[in-house]
Amino acid sequence: MVLGLAASGNVTTNGTEQVVFTQSSVNHYAVYIYTQNMQAGDELTIRVFVLDDDGIALRKYLDIALSGIQLSPAVFIPFIPTGQYRVTIQRSAGVDRNYTFNAWTA
Repeated sequence: MVLGLAASGNVTTNGTEQVVFTQSSVNHYAVYIYTQNMQAGDELTIRVFVLDDDGIALRKYLDIALSGIQLSPAVFIPFIPTGQYRVTIQRSAGVDRNYTFNAWTA
């Protein structure tokens, strides 16, 4: 396996579920989302979706709920082998903030 940066960028929350990274080819995917901008009163949900075992639809694989100031200012979603992959972010309380990310393939 060769490690490679698939994408990097930023997303500013707006209260709706927003796509951070999506890919539709067979690979192993991992994502870092940097949450150092979170403050007291902020609530954030990060969701990971993968292709189901029938290869037909994306299904939710993981929910990560965060709130307040983060002592560990990065969330790492470990490598997952799949044929399709999506990571989303949604603010449910607090203030809209900018979050940067790096998505990796292997």
